Amino acid sequence: MRDDPIEHLVQLGFSEYEAKAYVALLKENPATGYQVSKVSGVPRSMVYEVLGKLTARGAAMELRKGGKTQYAPIPPRDFLNQLHREHEDLVASLKDDLAALDATSDLEYVWNIEGYDNVMARAQEMIRQAEDRVYMAVLPTTFPSLKPALESAIARDVRIVVYSSHNLDLPGGRIVINSMSQNHLKRPEGLGLILVVDGEEVLIGERLAATQARSSWTRSSLFVLVAEHHLRTDLYLPRILDELGDRAEELIHEDDWELFAQAFESRID
Repeated sequence: MRDDPIEHLVQLGFSEYEAKAYVALLKENPATGYQVSKVSGVPRSMVYEVLGKLTARGAAMELRKGGKTQYAPIPPRDFLNQLHREHEDLVASLKDDLAALDATSDLEYVWNIEGYDNVMARAQEMIRQAEDRVYMAVLPTTFPSLKPALESAIARDVRIVVYSSHNLDLPGGRIVINSMSQNHLKRPEGLGLILVVDGEEVLIGERLAATQARSSWTRSSLFVLVAEHHLRTDLYLPRILDELGDRAEELIHEDDWELFAQAFESRID
């Protein structure tokens, strides 16, 4: 069944009567107010006011013919193109206006996001907005939900580096296979996600149960710095420890051996 165009016009800001009158004009035109009222069901007492509003918003035009006032619709393609341009201009202007109002808001807070779909939607939107670089540690089970957004970012020449415990299919992105990622993401069966975008925002997520998930998101520069540093040094730490060899025991305090053993298990007894 085709969607109701009247409902869609209402969603675009038409009143119900305006939507009904415009659809009636598309079916029968040119038409008098009486004819529009009869076809649309708009009360005769209100039809001329409604037609006046349609004319004012550029959806209809008024014609004088044989001493009568008649109305005709602006062709849908022309009207919708005009409406689209107006909304684009409005959204662009609104972005600037709201950004100015939000200039003093505190984005240093850490925001909690509940629910798997909400967490993934936030992650996907972060990747879609990326302009320079994306660093991400992710479990293979979570990766497919983010792959389309990552592929789109790669097409925009965004640098993508993904850390995971297994190889992932992402042409154009850099996949770093690191067994430490499994431990860093805490729960092998869970959401397991650390995402840093453009050095400006970070999302860390985990799954609590099969149908429950949560994450923390922030633009705090300190948290972002720590998260990005954590991911980027992951790549080099095992190599550095391997180069150190037995000297690692001299340099690493015994309290930290267990931590470093994840990357250098064969060297630290």
